[in-house]
Amino acid sequence: MKDAVLVIGAGVAGMTAAIELADSNIETVLIDRLPTAGGNALDLYKAFPTDDCFYCFEGSRSRPGIRKCFYRSALIDQPNLHLRTDTEVAEISGSPGSFTVKLTVGPRYVDSRKCILCGLCLELSNAFEQISPQCQPQAVIYRPDLLDDGAKKAESDCPTKAINLNAEPTEETVNITDIVLATGYHEMQPINVDEYSYGKHPNIITQLELAKILDPNGESGGALLRPSDGAQVKNMMMIQCVGSRDENYYAYCSKICCVFALKHAKIVSSERNGIGITVVYMDMRTYDRHERYYRETRDSGVRFLRGRLHLIDPREDGTLDVTVYDSLLNKYLRHNIDLLVLSSALEPPESNDGIIQLLDVQMRSGFIGPSDPFSENEVVAGDHLYVCGSATGPTEVPESVTQARAVVSKILQGRRS
Repeated sequence: MKDAVLVIGAGVAGMTAAIELADSNIETVLIDRLPTAGGNALDLYKAFPTDDCFYCFEGSRSRPGIRKCFYRSALIDQPNLHLRTDTEVAEISGSPGSFTVKLTVGPRYVDSRKCILCGLCLELSNAFEQISPQCQPQAVIYRPDLLDDGAKKAESDCPTKAINLNAEPTEETVNITDIVLATGYHEMQPINVDEYSYGKHPNIITQLELAKILDPNGESGGALLRPSDGAQVKNMMMIQCVGSRDENYYAYCSKICCVFALKHAKIVSSERNGIGITVVYMDMRTYDRHERYYRETRDSGVRFLRGRLHLIDPREDGTLDVTVYDSLLNKYLRHNIDLLVLSSALEPPESNDGIIQLLDVQMRSGFIGPSDPFSENEVVAGDHLYVCGSATGPTEVPESVTQARAVVSKILQGRRS
């Protein structure tokens, strides 16, 4: 590869940048530490405010105007794009415009070029999994911690000999001119926030976990069932600002949590008839076009309560008695619910610390900031270094795509000058 660009993170922003760079005839290496591309979008089900599939976007500049699966359309048929999953940056040397990057590539237990998704290994062992119907590479993944006799039989019986349970990690060195940071975000797991009892009761979950339940491709087929016993949910409550806007955890607003919750409340109210929904909030922040989304959700029958959680009391029947302070009525209200959903803070991934140290870029609340915070170059993190999407902080999909395209524009401008 010559004059290649490295994109770190294969979520929506990283995929957008990589596809458009490759379409511009630039050799592009797209890496992700997970075994499949897609990032958080793999688990988000529908995109707000349109409620389209998260992958239903214009996938390639060479296919203008066609609403095709964003996830598949250009990752697998673009010769300039080299996807490396289960891969991390081990070392960066050289100088801006001429980086040498050493990559650590995880064991290739399943050869994606040989896997035909026949399903044999999935039948024989729980150690194999197909993460998503849209997954790229199109192959099952193997979890060595779940090794059993079935996995060994799957290896021997695989019709294309795609499985190698003894695979070892490898290293790869690439010469890079520019680096794009699209490392995304992580949903906070509020295990240590005692007031919410997360991790102590199965019917207390996060918004990302709710998205997985609502997904028709999930275990319940999209039915909203209690995790504790599989019973139908009749009443649910959402609590906003869990860990965000909180000096003890994250002082910043996670920006898209309100709309994230509204998306799920709207899906439940419109597609899962008869389920009562209450959203407990401090301030409902639905900026710009999302205000109409809020009004439509409210008009659909979702109840909004301004206040704070006070007490959670689990009952023997699996339900939860939840006491909430209503700041408008100035009184405490008690609700009996089947499911409590926490809108947790969106936090920077742990991998950001290593990247920030390797590249000496600016940090902003744990996310990656621009090299000059007073300029309009939000996507410029340094000389030949760029950042986009939720690597900059909590960001919605259209904004991530716009930033990724801005990065591509900057790189193309640099090559023309």
